[in-house]
Amino acid sequence: MSFIAEFAFSSPIMRATRQDVPGVTITVEDEQPDRTGESKLIVWATGTEDDLERFFRTLPTDPSVTAFEILSTLSERRLCRVTLSDDGERGLTYVDAIDVGITFLDIESSGSETRYRAQVPNRDALSQYRERCAERGLSFDLRRLYRIEADETEQYGLTSRQRDVLRRALDAGYFEVPREISTEELADEFDISSQALSALLRRGHRAILRSAFSDPESEYRDADR
Repeated sequence: MSFIAEFAFSSPIMRATRQDVPGVTITVEDEQPDRTGESKLIVWATGTEDDLERFFRTLPTDPSVTAFEILSTLSERRLCRVTLSDDGERGLTYVDAIDVGITFLDIESSGSETRYRAQVPNRDALSQYRERCAERGLSFDLRRLYRIEADETEQYGLTSRQRDVLRRALDAGYFEVPREISTEELADEFDISSQALSALLRRGHRAILRSAFSDPESEYRDADR
């Protein structure tokens, strides 16, 4: 049995731009920590066309960002890759979460707030994560905590999105040799870019491999080395 935690904190990542354009909502698709200081996020920015234009016009001046690239353009949505500055790195708590056994399920930001939904193995893990947030100067506001029964998906540490993509890829012959469906075709089914699909597949594979090759004591200790 584990928990689902819903919490928020004031992340520095794109905060200045989010506050300037509060009508745009940022949803994280993938986090790519880099020990050399080139960590990246792949995110969806959603809002009106006017707000999105203003958002990306403002983003280059944001102190948490060193570069960004728009990967896909849809009606009132943009998929982009953001490279974080040192200030932005302070808000990237993915490795901290993995270290204590927490799996992020959803991350969404708008205005001055970043909201998380995460799978937590126990209360102690949540306390450790909260302490690490405090060490980074991030305020932590727990909104909701409730128990869930572990199922097969949770045992492998997969999010529902990763599970759906992996299952469809398997059913459609993506893993056959030769492939029976392309990355682009599979991405179109989920209305995402091929880059975002690849990120979801990569994180899903990583979660399954960690579960297969790690014992309960070391599962998270060696993560992302």
